[in-house]
Amino acid sequence: MMSNIRDFLKKREVILFLLLFLIASVSFGIGYLAAGEYGKNPIIIEKCSK
Repeated sequence: MMSNIRDFLKKREVILFLLLFLIASVSFGIGYLAAGEYGKNPIIIEKCSK
């Protein structure tokens, strides 16, 4: 009986880890793609003279 519970918890931990890894990977990919759109024009800083 106890071994069945332990096996279930181990499977649950593996599934949880894979799910979190998948979510993190998708979030990173979406952020990388979105950053590509905004990174085309360089930021120009003008020096003000008084």
